[in-house]
Amino acid sequence: MHKDELWQVYNPNGEPIIDEGWEASLDNPEVSGAKAIVGVAVVFLYRHGKPGLEFLWQKRADGIDRYPGYYDISAGGHINLGETIVEAAIRETAEEIGAKISADDLQFAFTKSFNKNRFAWVFMVDWTGKPEDFSFDDQEVSEVKWVPFAEMEEFRKNFAKPPLVRDDLVFANLEDWLKMHGEL
Repeated sequence: MHKDELWQVYNPNGEPIIDEGWEASLDNPEVSGAKAIVGVAVVFLYRHGKPGLEFLWQKRADGIDRYPGYYDISAGGHINLGETIVEAAIRETAEEIGAKISADDLQFAFTKSFNKNRFAWVFMVDWTGKPEDFSFDDQEVSEVKWVPFAEMEEFRKNFAKPPLVRDDLVFANLEDWLKMHGEL
């Protein structure tokens, strides 16, 4: 999160409120009790490799405010004021890991509510055969790691940021999506 960003605010029906944004530098509406609903775009990169299906995890840089040194999903973050969900997914992926994706690369997987007033749209991107030259220009990420799906549960429980360690539902939904699309 960058301090100069304005997050898109949504009404209770999930429609964006066009002329209103939540300042990232103010108290976070996720924990402050505010009535604002904010959106998050989440992207999981996966590939078919020698050990089978693998997922890309990013290690959060030591100098960031929230969960430094822990592993996180491939890319994701809040939807900025005036941005679409897809635009946010593309932007966050480029900002955090330097991966260039397009709207055609994104495969919608599911939605998930977090806390009282955060909603996430989760996308999958098949990275099989694509370049491995990830870059971390915004200093949020220190490295990336491909983790075989067969080892992902143990990896998540041991190395992921605390909210992901506790969020079994997201990973159950992820596994369901993979089965539904013939990836598992």
